[in-house]
Amino acid sequence: MGLEGCQALGVINSQSLNADPFNVRAEELALQECTVGVEVRRTWSEQELVRSFGGRISAGTPDGMFESWDGTLTCVQVVRVPLLPDSSVSDMQDRLSQTVLTKVVKSQQWLRFTQSSPKDFVIFCWLPYCIPDYVMEHAEVLMTRIQRLDARFSLRLRTPEDAPSLFPALFARNRDAARKRTSSSFTECDVSTFTGSESDTEDAEEYCSWDITWAWDEEPPETGENCNDTDSEDEVEFEWCITWDDNG
Repeated sequence: MGLEGCQALGVINSQSLNADPFNVRAEELALQECTVGVEVRRTWSEQELVRSFGGRISAGTPDGMFESWDGTLTCVQVVRVPLLPDSSVSDMQDRLSQTVLTKVVKSQQWLRFTQSSPKDFVIFCWLPYCIPDYVMEHAEVLMTRIQRLDARFSLRLRTPEDAPSLFPALFARNRDAARKRTSSSFTECDVSTFTGSESDTEDAEEYCSWDITWAWDEEPPETGENCNDTDSEDEVEFEWCITWDDNG
């Protein structure tokens, strides 16, 4: 699909929540590749997805979503991986793995909130330069393990023909400095299991709903509810009264 095809699909006017031109270009090219060979019926930009689901901005909101004429939904989450030119193999593996895990975990949060049912949720990673095969294989093996928990996700690793058009100068170093200021990170244990049943979302909603209700409806201790010491004393007194009545 060429540039004109993307314009017809509304990909160029992506209405991204991040208007940085490098980011917009990265999203445009990723969505262009994901729609190659697909008869697209409709597309949604990131802003349209936010408006469609109550106006809530979530870190896991896809950068785009499209529907084919057979009704198949595909979500695309685009990320530029901040790899430094002098990174070791271990550093590249760690950085790429953490990038993928972060996008998967946050995307699962968005899927639970919206109860969307895409057939494929693409984690599209742009790389600033060609990486060794074993670094790529390491990421692909990680995605294989993730797919055992949630088969909706897939991974695409791509290096752009014109890397400077997506990666401005000092991109990786600035991202690295920002990452060091935050301590949040994800592991494979943070990836939720998705079986495709409605209980996957219902269980999570019921748990959260119960937890919130408990916090607001909690009775004071003097009522005898939600207080272990008072409960045990009432039980002893109640049993003693029954015994006394029986012997009366």
